[in-house]
Amino acid sequence: METEFKYRLEDRNQIPEILNDPMLDPFVNRDNLEDIMMHAVYFDTEDQDLRKAGIAYRIRYENDRITATIKWDNHVEEGLHSREEFNLVINDERFAENPDIGAFESSDAYDVLLKAAGEKKLLKLVEMEFRRQLIKVDTGRSMSALSFDDGVIHGQNGDSKILEMEVEWYHGDEEDFRDVAAKIAEKYDLKPENASKLQRGFTSDIRDSY
Repeated sequence: METEFKYRLEDRNQIPEILNDPMLDPFVNRDNLEDIMMHAVYFDTEDQDLRKAGIAYRIRYENDRITATIKWDNHVEEGLHSREEFNLVINDERFAENPDIGAFESSDAYDVLLKAAGEKKLLKLVEMEFRRQLIKVDTGRSMSALSFDDGVIHGQNGDSKILEMEVEWYHGDEEDFRDVAAKIAEKYDLKPENASKLQRGFTSDIRDSY
C-alpha cells in the first residue's frame, strides 16, 4: 500500500526554500539528500484496458536502477493518494522496452492485470522525465519521504510540466505523518494535487502547457 500527499508547486524556488526550512532541522539529515533522475514510461493495451480498470503499469529508470511498478485501487481525497502498489527490480533492459504481465505472476498484481487486459500486448502511451530531490523525515513518531519533482510529461495531448511536492508515509504514526504534510502545506500555501502524473499525461492541463 502506498500512501502519500501530493501538492502543486508554483515556483521552483520553493524547492530549496522548503528543503532548508528550519522547521525541518530536528527531523532531517540534509547530507542524505538524494538526487535522482527519473525516466518513467507507462504502458497499456491499444484499447487502454488498464486505464479503464484504474491500473497503472510503469517502467521507471531511476539513475542506474530500473523498476517495474503496478498501481491499482487508487483512492484520493484532498491530495492524499492511497493505492495498492507492487514493485519489481528489472535487470533486463529488453524487458523494460517490451514488458508483459508475466513478470508479476507470483504477486497479487498479476491477477489484477490478467483480469483487466488478459494477454494483450502492451504499448508505450505516456512518458515523463523529471528530477527528484528526496529526503527522509524522521520525527521519532513517523518516518516519511519528502520529495520534489521537476520535469516534463510527454502526454497524449502534448507536453506538460511536473512541479510538485510529495510526502510519502513509510511507517509509524499515520496521524503524525499527516501533521508533517499539513504543516508544510499550510506554511507555503500549497494546493493539493488530486491528479496523478499519469492522469495528467492523458488530460493535459492548460495551466501546465509549454
